[in-house]
Amino acid sequence: MRSLTASLIGSLALGCAGASPPAPRPSAAPSPRAEPPIMIATPRAIDASEAEESPRAVAAPGTPGWLGVELAKREDGGSGVLVRAVLRGSPAERAGLQGGDVVTAVDGQGVGRPIELRDAIAEAGAGKRVSLGVLRGDKTRLLAAQLEPAPNDDEVMRRSYVGARAPEFGALDTVQGSITPTLAGLSGRVVVLEFWASWCGPCHVMAPTLQGWHDRYSAQGVTVLGVTNEPMDVAGRSAGEMGIGYPLARDGTGSMVRAYRAYALPTLFVIDKRGNVRDVLIGYSTPRLREIEALVKKLIAEG
Repeated sequence: MRSLTASLIGSLALGCAGASPPAPRPSAAPSPRAEPPIMIATPRAIDASEAEESPRAVAAPGTPGWLGVELAKREDGGSGVLVRAVLRGSPAERAGLQGGDVVTAVDGQGVGRPIELRDAIAEAGAGKRVSLGVLRGDKTRLLAAQLEPAPNDDEVMRRSYVGARAPEFGALDTVQGSITPTLAGLSGRVVVLEFWASWCGPCHVMAPTLQGWHDRYSAQGVTVLGVTNEPMDVAGRSAGEMGIGYPLARDGTGSMVRAYRAYALPTLFVIDKRGNVRDVLIGYSTPRLREIEALVKKLIAEG
């Protein structure tokens, strides 16, 4: 499994580079089926009303270009590269690319494999305007995209989820707690959803904070829910060792991890009473947790 940025945009038009998190912030731990993601300092929290208005990054000279799409080889063996998904607010979306399109050329040069498209966009550079030959159905189009520098993993997640409907939870097994672990079953409540594991050091550090939120806000309409893919007995035993008293569930199939792209641990989602994602945090950050708690209080007061 590749890193978050690579799995979402990898085969994508980007040059993936970043820095390790500062020492006070423990880095996110990769899941057993994922490589460690590149972690960079997280931007401030934004709510759904701001999600579409995030400022675009300014590129330094020589910065690789980024398009913001998930790519795959064509299953039918035809020429060009299949666009599987387009990231919200990305250069690809503004250019009019859609899932299911096939990119056949960049600035007149043919591309036949995802890596060729990735390299062509990266070499063009952030800030460059490129033309894309696109096959949509049986019609050929020419689209223009203004490339950007690649965002960090936190920003990729925020662009993907903040302001959008939270994915359904799928089939979960209850480890502890009396709630029904479904999105519909939690309608009308603010949900703090954490993906965690017993072997994840930052998860241990975050557990007391989440337990505190559970103690203070559950009576006010907040549900803190932890999700793991570890065996039931391991999850239950670890909860006791970590002092976790809030509800826990097991994602035995991994479908929820995939839906939320929680390939680094811990990954935290805040979902409002209407089922919309309002913030995402990867890893552990004390300042960001303060921001998230302030957001939770705000969401409690919302009708």
